[in-house]
Amino acid sequence: MIASTEFRRHAAECKRMARTTIDRDSRATWKSLADRWITAAELAERAEASMKPGHNAHRAPRRKSRFDARSLAH
Repeated sequence: MIASTEFRRHAAECKRMARTTIDRDSRATWKSLADRWITAAELAERAEASMKPGHNAHRAPRRKSRFDARSLAH
């Protein structure tokens, strides 16, 4: 199963628990957990997208070497 899908499923379950609980503190805790699952899903989606072939948007640009080829030749 794709991680982001599973994380969103967990978030939905936390939201359901928040709606059904009577205790205010518990409700806040469940909502906070749902928010964290959503964040995890978004991060997983970015990671999944970056692993697709041809995707290099997050790759740092190559730095030029401080040595040129001529200075290394003896």
